[in-house]
Amino acid sequence: MDALTPDTLLARVPMYWRRKLIIGLLLAPFFTICYYLPQWVPIFTHRQIPLLGIDRFVPFHPWWIWPYMSMYLLLPLPPIFSIRAAHLRRYSVGMAILFFASCIFFFLMPIAYPRPEMPVDADWLYTRIATIDQPINSLPSLHAGLTAYAIFYARRAWADFKPRTLLICLIVGWVWAALIFYGTLATKQHYLVDLPAGMLVAWLAHRIAWRGSGDKDVVSEVSATREGQLTARE
Repeated sequence: MDALTPDTLLARVPMYWRRKLIIGLLLAPFFTICYYLPQWVPIFTHRQIPLLGIDRFVPFHPWWIWPYMSMYLLLPLPPIFSIRAAHLRRYSVGMAILFFASCIFFFLMPIAYPRPEMPVDADWLYTRIATIDQPINSLPSLHAGLTAYAIFYARRAWADFKPRTLLICLIVGWVWAALIFYGTLATKQHYLVDLPAGMLVAWLAHRIAWRGSGDKDVVSEVSATREGQLTARE
């Protein structure tokens, strides 16, 4: 931690707030295009893959759509609490790589999950998601990939936290991720094999985005933080 690092968690939020807002405004439509375009204009006919034992063992519970969708609460937290311009840039690059790589898979290898019939007592959220999201973007699981990517990034961007605080945040993050992962199975959105595949793509995207970090980021760290604090005051 340096002298320019904010003393409180909330003080981190306004730093580079314009960049953070722009990142959100740009990545959201890019995600939509990469995820839904293979559904709207498919190239190949989708197919199914054999179910594993755990795919059959996990019961179908539409209620798990709520933990499943909580990914959208987890996802913005790491960049919101970032305090380095270089980190936000790397976050954007990694996310773009993750979206684009997944889109290629969805186009070239459309895997469909045999989703159960709509339950008569399903709540509005499950009904809405099942209506707009065709179960053909299974492999890799972009849901698992985004969840894992958020934690991979937090481990880097929050490195200035006290070690104990960072450890607690990461533990909470992975427990939350486990609930999201289970939700992908319980809602029958994904096969089990989709999850590690999505995490692998996320890890590769993260590695590529952070390639060449280290000395370059350390040299610019103080000046970047000062710029962020000045921006936050505007």
